[in-house]
Amino acid sequence: MKRRHFLATTTAGAVATAGFGTPLLGRAAETINIGGLYPTTGSLALIGQGCVNAAKLAVQMVNDAGGIKSLGGAKLNLITSDVQSDPTVTRTETDRLISSNKLAAIHGCYASALTLIASEVAERAKVPLITGSSSDQLNKGRTFTFTPFARASQFAQAQLRMSHLVSEKPKVAVIFENTAFGTATSNGLKEQAPGENVEIVMFEPYSAGFTDASPLINKVKSSGANMLFSVSYLNDLILIVRTMKQLGANMPINGGSGGFVQPEFYKNVGKEAEGLLGVAHWNHDIDADAQRVSAAFQKQYGEFIFEYAGGLVAQTFMLADAMERAKSSDPQKVRDALATLDVSRGYAAMAPGGKVKFGPDGKNVYGHPVGVQWQHGDLASVFPSQEARKPLMKA
Repeated sequence: MKRRHFLATTTAGAVATAGFGTPLLGRAAETINIGGLYPTTGSLALIGQGCVNAAKLAVQMVNDAGGIKSLGGAKLNLITSDVQSDPTVTRTETDRLISSNKLAAIHGCYASALTLIASEVAERAKVPLITGSSSDQLNKGRTFTFTPFARASQFAQAQLRMSHLVSEKPKVAVIFENTAFGTATSNGLKEQAPGENVEIVMFEPYSAGFTDASPLINKVKSSGANMLFSVSYLNDLILIVRTMKQLGANMPINGGSGGFVQPEFYKNVGKEAEGLLGVAHWNHDIDADAQRVSAAFQKQYGEFIFEYAGGLVAQTFMLADAMERAKSSDPQKVRDALATLDVSRGYAAMAPGGKVKFGPDGKNVYGHPVGVQWQHGDLASVFPSQEARKPLMKA
């Protein structure tokens, strides 16, 4: 992060502290720094900036509610860093962010491939990292990494089960980007398909960021599939859906998570998105708290709050809960308090099912995804039945 931006953000946090909370020995309560690692330049910049916007909203919400009361009303101060959609930059920026600032915790990075790197650095530095990234690898051999939402393997199971909404005998073509996100999710699909009575007739990786989807879609057309699973981020998925239309590949699509659940997806493909299915670890209609957060985000930024950004607001309140109970901003104490988090109400519990409790591996024992569908320009939760907020729309 540029020095000028750093000074601006830290000064803003300090100013926000004045006049709030209970004075300690005649002084304003301390300011607690939390780090945010997101790609605000590069191929993932659009989503990364949305995450930063959500992180700012979340900090404002915590501070407006009185800050960390057990610490005299201490205010949260967000210090963000641009990881530039690049693994190498992610490593150096995570290290720089930790070494240059006194941080209580970190959240980030959206893309699993980037988060895996950031979590390695955070683990070595013993700074807790909380993330909505879905790779199951994040829960292996780590003690400072926390994942409050569904894992990639759970996304796969949900997609497979949703295929039975479309066909009694699903024959699925799976195409996936060759990244940590794409590989983990697609492998989960392949491993679990037999147990879910789904036949995978095509299993094809592609290079993320490709510019011509025609060869791939022609393979899909000739595969005998009656449904397509595309494990892709935003730009790739837009290209795939457009190419499907151009080549007359008329079959239902389950776009999984990634790019499918972004408002920008609908803006780009329009009515071609109507009826398309996907899975998400968070959706803006899951409960009343999520709807309130989305309304606030929409008022400020002109669109509903998307999956990762909405989950990020919940994560910020989980950190605030941990600090409140720890009565400390010390990273080790915050980590220990996160490890014993067990909430079932409020913004910290704003997850599918309304419960968050971390197991020994840092994974939410209640974590599971929701199946979603584009309906009239909005993303509605439709699966499973206990999570459905609107009935399934037949495409």
